Amino acid sequence: MKRAFSILIVTVSALLLASCARSLPDRIDRLADKVEAKGADYSIEEWEKVAKQFEGMVMEFVDNYDKYKPSEKAEVIKATARFSAAAVKSGAGSVVAGLDDALKGLGGGLNDLIEGAKGFLEGLGL
Repeated sequence: MKRAFSILIVTVSALLLASCARSLPDRIDRLADKVEAKGADYSIEEWEKVAKQFEGMVMEFVDNYDKYKPSEKAEVIKATARFSAAAVKSGAGSVVAGLDDALKGLGGGLNDLIEGAKGFLEGLGL
């Protein structure tokens, strides 16, 4: 009886843990949401920390790029653009400039998006 109960507890715990885990694209998107909402109040040190975290997640995504669905790839591309825009808007654009290597691994779709965003920001005088 004790053994069956223990197995049940372990199984339920494992299922709960697995259901709580977020996918990498979701974590990237949530981090972009966070910096959009609070990035204006970040210090340069906070930006450096969050940029390093973001870069690590993007590099992990790039390393496993073929494993993701097109919708997940698009989600990461949009989140990356939102993250970069939030950094530029808050005056921490130089901090995210180091993300270039990570972003290049996302392929042509992201490069086109970045070039378009750069042109837009240059047009605004930023």
